[in-house]
Amino acid sequence: MSKLFGIIVLGDVVKDFLDKYLFNILAVLLIFIVAFILNKIIDRIIDKTIRLRRKKNITTLLMFVKRIKKIIIYSLSILVCLAQFDVFSSFSMTLLSGLGIGSVVLGLAAQESLKNFFGSFAIVLGNPFEVGDFIECIDKGVSGTVEDITMRHTIIRTINNRRVIIPNCEMNTYTIENFNYGENENVKLVNFSISYDSNIELAIKIIKDELKKMYHPNPKGRNKDVEFPKVRVTELGNSGIVLTAWVWGSNNAEVFENMYQLNYIIKNRFDKDGIEIPYPHLKIVDNKSKKSK
Repeated sequence: MSKLFGIIVLGDVVKDFLDKYLFNILAVLLIFIVAFILNKIIDRIIDKTIRLRRKKNITTLLMFVKRIKKIIIYSLSILVCLAQFDVFSSFSMTLLSGLGIGSVVLGLAAQESLKNFFGSFAIVLGNPFEVGDFIECIDKGVSGTVEDITMRHTIIRTINNRRVIIPNCEMNTYTIENFNYGENENVKLVNFSISYDSNIELAIKIIKDELKKMYHPNPKGRNKDVEFPKVRVTELGNSGIVLTAWVWGSNNAEVFENMYQLNYIIKNRFDKDGIEIPYPHLKIVDNKSKKSK
């Protein structure tokens, strides 16, 4: 009899709970479903825009928006859900009164995180570099391609395919050399040594001929007035003459590839045309054999 009475009482409690909060529970479920669907729709729109536009500045901004919008959507959803229950209305005054103290405590506890968070805003808005740029952190001695800019850190993929993760608050203090800032065209200097007995005019002509077969500076870009091909005698060294060539590329990766190809080609051309590349010679003297004679 007592069990039956307990079941009846429990049933009345459940019925009263459902009568009072069923609509609120359904509203909460609906809010989270809408938030989930909205988050997925925005993600697809952002991903499609990145694929279609393929511009680094847009990609950097949209990737940042993609992360922060998720926090905003679900935070607003939680606030709307709490508003569905009357109990939180009376609790709100207590919550607001403690907000000042709580914000100070949280601010002190998450000081570094907040620095990185606002540092990410400074990077995205200031635009010193973007996703896809090849940069060098001169103060850190790290260089590579910017792979991602999160709300906490910047990920740099080095030439040997390693990932260097640097907090954004530190990235804002470094001196950054951006090889893709403005235009992607890039130039590097390559040195070639020849002996003093070699024909310097022929050596310069060979290097210039091979440069003409490679990338030319854009005649309509900011480098339209530069000399090309350009080779200079930069040093009269102890062991030979140093010739410096200006090697161009449409981007940083192409410049390095052109440098490597030019080294290989010039070595073969110099051998063919009798131009000597100086290198150290080691002469071994055997004093014991001299004494025996």
